Amino acid sequence: MGLLLTKIRIQNFRSIEYMDIDLGLTNLLIGQNNVGKSNFLKAINVALGASNDVSESDIFVVDGERLAKTKNAVIDIVFRPINDTNEVVGDFSVFWTSVFTESWVTTSPYGAFVGIRTEIKLDVTKDSYIIIRKCIRQWHDSIELAQLDPKKVSFTEDMRLYISSFYMDANRDIVQDLRNKKSFFGRVTSGHNMAEEKVREIEAQLSTVNAMIVENIPSLQQTKDRIAGIGRTIGSATSSIEIEPLTRKLSDLNRGMDIVMQDGGASLPISSSGYGTRSWISFLTLSAFVENQGKKIIAEDSEADQYIMLSMEEPEAHLHPQAQRQLFSQMQNFTGQKMISTHSPSVVTQSTLGDYIYFSKRDGRTNAIRYKLDSNTMTPEDKIVREVINTRAELLFSSAIVLCEGITEELALPVYFSEYFGCSPYSLGVNIIGIGGQNYKTYLSLIKDFEIPWFIFGDGETSAITSVQTAISDVFGMDYTTLNNVIIIDNGHDYEKHLIHDGYNDIVIAAICDYEEEPTFFDDYIRDMNGQKGKGGIPRNYEGVEGRTTALKDLCHRYKAEYALPVAKQIVTTAGTTTHVPRLITKLFDELALTLGAERVVQSEV
Repeated sequence: MGLLLTKIRIQNFRSIEYMDIDLGLTNLLIGQNNVGKSNFLKAINVALGASNDVSESDIFVVDGERLAKTKNAVIDIVFRPINDTNEVVGDFSVFWTSVFTESWVTTSPYGAFVGIRTEIKLDVTKDSYIIIRKCIRQWHDSIELAQLDPKKVSFTEDMRLYISSFYMDANRDIVQDLRNKKSFFGRVTSGHNMAEEKVREIEAQLSTVNAMIVENIPSLQQTKDRIAGIGRTIGSATSSIEIEPLTRKLSDLNRGMDIVMQDGGASLPISSSGYGTRSWISFLTLSAFVENQGKKIIAEDSEADQYIMLSMEEPEAHLHPQAQRQLFSQMQNFTGQKMISTHSPSVVTQSTLGDYIYFSKRDGRTNAIRYKLDSNTMTPEDKIVREVINTRAELLFSSAIVLCEGITEELALPVYFSEYFGCSPYSLGVNIIGIGGQNYKTYLSLIKDFEIPWFIFGDGETSAITSVQTAISDVFGMDYTTLNNVIIIDNGHDYEKHLIHDGYNDIVIAAICDYEEEPTFFDDYIRDMNGQKGKGGIPRNYEGVEGRTTALKDLCHRYKAEYALPVAKQIVTTAGTTTHVPRLITKLFDELALTLGAERVVQSEV
């Protein structure tokens, strides 16, 4: 390719007040809905000259702010030369130097670059927003400090020819493209390099075939005769109106063209296929268009090169997971630099950590962070991929993450969450993950780099506390006891003991008996297990009140995965108003509510 867009910084564009991001060959934009990923893609396309449609709605304003006429949006980008292995090198090739010319190329101690500033500002005389380009001679660390060339410069004709940006939104549909001459499909099918003599020959044959079709279908011939007179009435004496079953001109091929799918001997038009297939074909027609354009450029100049930027929203839309993986594999082979926004864990697992750019929005402002791994303090990348990304990629689309000890808490906490907030965790973008008690560091390493709000609900046993403390110390260099987002069960208890010692004994027993569909199940358990050998070969003592409590703990621990959900449901439906959610879980959700800006739903007494 020879060229890479390596940096972009944006100020006051749509939901982006300020952003400064390094870019790679493949850039995977992840995060929740409505956090500004589409705005970022639009900014890139404006900066590359692929979109000139700007207005006052493209200028960032905060709630209650009245847009000043002097407020502008700024998008800065940097192009650097790269070699065949996509590594940045010191100098542009002769070809790219000739494309940019000295008007744009800047030589620095760090190598040659082309810096382009795009300003969106109000033209008071026209009362509309316009785009102005400026050359950046010194990048520096901020938009304010950048030094611009005082001379007015414009894109060269070669820049417009050899630098291309293609944007595909989530609503792409090949059925619509078939009839749109300006679509990528229409541009592929209407463009040809045939000699004029060959074009006339084929178009003459098409005219003959059209005439034969009309003549041999009586209803068409009758219709033609009926409408023929209109041509002479609304036109000249020699005017006529014809019926064209097929297009007569090669330049209009897309007008009568269709795509069919052969399935079990039947030919089905693509319009009968699902949106996922139609979206997929739209992307493949773009690939064909880009490849065709590249061949034309090389045919005209064997020394020429081409820079291509593909911006694509949600390539996974309407596709099943296996098809998503295949499509993304095709996208990775697409010529050029790629900006891909996705909500698909299947797509995320096919990319590398270094490709991730995490988007979030706070107070109406879009934030973006590119993943960076600090090898001195973080878990190795392959461990993060193996233990987190490959199994829990959905956490990358979270507004907040709750890490808990294991399956019991992972099953129970969503029940209490719904009771506290009045909705499921997913409704607020919260991921609750049971990690087996020993894997905090791997998760926190990834979470830290993306600045995703996180919480821990941990057991109070010594080994569990040590695991939490070590992970937080290694990743954040902090003491967990100073953090409000870390809730450790007190008195050395685990989750089950927390419930029992906080007065939920009768509710837990009732839930277990209901689950086992046997009203005397717990009493039968005490009768059958009392005196039997327990841990360390010591006989169980389930006598008296204390023994009954011990029996309940043992039973809950033995079948914790089975009982977690029914016990939680029983608590939220039968406990008193103030105890629908256990004490320390309430404390966890109180902290979570502050982060989410959510409120607790007040429940009435049962």
